[in-house]
Amino acid sequence: MNKSQSDFLWFAQLSRDGEFIGTKEKPPRKPTLEYISSLIETAAEAGFSSLLTATNYHSEHENYTAAIAALARTRGAGLLIAVRPGMFHPAMYAKMLATAQNLFPGRVRLNIVTGSSPAENAMYGDFEAHAQRYERTREFILVLRQLWTGSGPQSYESGVYHFENAVLDPAPTQPIPIYFGGASPAAQRIAAELADVYLLWGERQDMLEERLSQMRVLEQEYGRKLRYGLRTHVVVRETEEEAWQAAERLISRVDQGVRRAFVDSYSKVDGVGQLRQFQMLREAGETLLVEPHLWAGVGMARSGVGVAIVGNPQQVADKIRGYERLGIGTFIFSGYPHMEEARRFGELVMPLLKGTQSEERVLHGTGVAPVA
Repeated sequence: MNKSQSDFLWFAQLSRDGEFIGTKEKPPRKPTLEYISSLIETAAEAGFSSLLTATNYHSEHENYTAAIAALARTRGAGLLIAVRPGMFHPAMYAKMLATAQNLFPGRVRLNIVTGSSPAENAMYGDFEAHAQRYERTREFILVLRQLWTGSGPQSYESGVYHFENAVLDPAPTQPIPIYFGGASPAAQRIAAELADVYLLWGERQDMLEERLSQMRVLEQEYGRKLRYGLRTHVVVRETEEEAWQAAERLISRVDQGVRRAFVDSYSKVDGVGQLRQFQMLREAGETLLVEPHLWAGVGMARSGVGVAIVGNPQQVADKIRGYERLGIGTFIFSGYPHMEEARRFGELVMPLLKGTQSEERVLHGTGVAPVA
């Protein structure tokens, strides 16, 4: 059995968490600092190197504040902190991330999010159109890199940003990896030029192959070599039947009013990646099956990535290995509730991926907290 060399990350939920999505009532588990910290520690014990803290106006917590508080309370796993360029000036954010990296060495990564919903962007004063958002994103990353690697007073002037004699001292003691995703041509070009890791959302294999092929052409154009990552949910149980039952249970309480609101939001999104997720959900039909062991049910009541890998431990591990063969070496998983599902993945799937468990042995998740 080959040992995976991939990097596995989990998701740090900054809103209420529960067993069901799309309910009218708020999920029962509050995102207290104690819970977020416990989630980080649980993910670390399960074998995850870091956790993504997403950013959107609907989350109960602003993610940078929550991330710093949680990093101060935990050890081991780091955080992949998401930022939208429309929310911060890059000179200030460069200082914020440098401080975080220096206070928590090796535990800080950055995920740049351009944003796919003009309606949501408007909630925090960002009214830029799609093309302008990507122009701003490119310059945001350029400024970060200039300030992190330059010396002495730094100045910058363009139609987007302007600052004079900024001094970033101390600079980050270690490089801060930049993750960036997006399915539009503009996003792919920015990733090829400036990102360390290009993130894709879970899609059909032929769709992923097409995107990766496009990115490798751009790699050659810019003379760079990227790492590739995949963001998706996962539903794993000891048997395939139990996994599909768990998947169906997850969306069994979707409120029709909530569902209508999601359908209405489709017409207000201009992000190519988000539109591709919506299209897969429509094409999946009543079964919600995109391809073997890839299920679109999460997209019934959640924006962002809407698909999940579903199956028993071996099926999930095989699906991940298939992605690895495409050249994907970073994975960001999630499941509901996040703490129990991180532990479950760690006990059922991680041993298969990391070569510490015989694949022929029947796995019994005796240490997995029940989700009942």
